[in-house]
Amino acid sequence: MMLRRIGWLVVFVTALGWPIRNAIQQVHREAGIRNLLLEVQAALQNYHVDQERYIPRVKLTGTEIISVLSDFGFLSKLPVNPWSGVSWKLDGREPDYLVYETDPRFETYSLKAIDAKNGTTVLELDSEENQSLE
Repeated sequence: MMLRRIGWLVVFVTALGWPIRNAIQQVHREAGIRNLLLEVQAALQNYHVDQERYIPRVKLTGTEIISVLSDFGFLSKLPVNPWSGVSWKLDGREPDYLVYETDPRFETYSLKAIDAKNGTTVLELDSEENQSLE
């Protein structure tokens, strides 16, 4: 009788634990995405000051923009990839849901974090309307 109650208690706690665990992971991932966007934004702004324009490519993946900013010395270290949880690798084989876009004159930019499941924008920073994540 006692073992049956303990078994049900374990099942109950486990059933409650999964949604809580998923919620905690989601909050942690969103914090990582925020940090990534802010770090890349700061590097992009420094690039803009130095080059007097944003990166002259209309669209880049996260790996591509981080590679450019790193090669030019605007990122002192590779940021953490919030989708993998480790320092960004520039091999193109890890999860990459960061998109950089600029206008044809390279005067404005947008950085978007895309939802891995449905492709919608999770967070966005740009040089015109969404300059902050606050």
